[in-house]
Amino acid sequence: MKAEAKRQLYADTEEMLALQDTGTVQQARQVARLDARQYTDEAQFSSEKNRIFKRVPLMLAASCELNEPGAYKTMDIAGVPVLLVRGKDGVARAFLNSCTHRASPVAKGCGKAARFTCPYHGWSFGREGNLVGIASRETFGDIDPDDYGLIRFPVHEQSGLIWAILDPDAPADFTAFLGEFAEMLGGFGFENWHFGKRTTLEGTNWKLAFDAHLEFYHLPVLHRETFGPDTGNAAHYQYHGPHFRLRHIGKRAERTGFDSVSLLEGLPREAWPTEPLFSGEWILFPNVSINSFFQGGRGVIISQVIPGNTVGESVTVQTYLHKKAQNEEEQATAAELTSFIAHVVRDEDLPMSQDQQHILSSGIQKFVQFGRNEGGLQHFHRWVEHCVSTDEERPLADLMAAAPDIP
Repeated sequence: MKAEAKRQLYADTEEMLALQDTGTVQQARQVARLDARQYTDEAQFSSEKNRIFKRVPLMLAASCELNEPGAYKTMDIAGVPVLLVRGKDGVARAFLNSCTHRASPVAKGCGKAARFTCPYHGWSFGREGNLVGIASRETFGDIDPDDYGLIRFPVHEQSGLIWAILDPDAPADFTAFLGEFAEMLGGFGFENWHFGKRTTLEGTNWKLAFDAHLEFYHLPVLHRETFGPDTGNAAHYQYHGPHFRLRHIGKRAERTGFDSVSLLEGLPREAWPTEPLFSGEWILFPNVSINSFFQGGRGVIISQVIPGNTVGESVTVQTYLHKKAQNEEEQATAAELTSFIAHVVRDEDLPMSQDQQHILSSGIQKFVQFGRNEGGLQHFHRWVEHCVSTDEERPLADLMAAAPDIP
């Protein structure tokens, strides 16, 4: 981690400790309204796909998910089929998951492969995306294989995370968008962690599904049976460009195993252990949450909320990573936690967003509100609006330079 990122990490932690002492949080300047059509309008959704998901760097995987040459993972993001693979040279690459002959997918699911062969006509591609085999080449015709490799997306691997821009013609400009936030994430050391489990949950509009990750106001109400009715509902937000950290102020149900910055209270700064510095949720715009836990050993839950084929569809992919290999007892304890979190999202958060979608789709309720205690929601939706309203031809550096105000 670079010195400036480390200084910011400590400054954020000191700010949080001061708030723990007073029990107060900084609120947004005012209550904000959002047009309900932001969640239901197909034209809006089309703009989000083009001006956000095909424009800004997206965190697609943890490095340890592709832990050896040939390891691959496929995804479908806002209608773009993606193949992630680690090459023989150790470099992670992202491609359009499509044979350049007749547009058939060359891989499905996750696994390990030396090459990818199209199931339609048998064309084969290497792990670096190069076309290595044309079936019945002598009768197909004369083409240059170098011109027909898999379509490649710009990729950047940093802090144990793999980012890509889903536009093959986009400049590989990641620094302006990721900024110091990605540097701070380097303190986790994800490149040396272990992949545990992946859970996929179907949901409704991607923003409604993601909204639940951006505030704790609903914890003692919607989650009263899981987190408990006496769980605090206050959150403190620390913004870093479009990204931010979300930290809980108050009591959390013990069974969740989530860590707290309060572990540092009473210790001099030079004696602070490292791990509590990374507490809370790390929100990576536009669609990723990284949540820390200690149950069953040090771990994180990475939630990716991925837009579906229509405005009312999404998928939440929960990926569980652990810092070290686990013994049987730790595995069982971590499995209990991961099942608990999947239950919370699948059986409480997502059904609520489905109800919201149904009501907002009626067109009768014209807006929703975000309170002063829901600054993260205000921040997120301002960035969505900023990206959608800015011409996609403008470079990422310009987009970041004209950033919206913090709420």
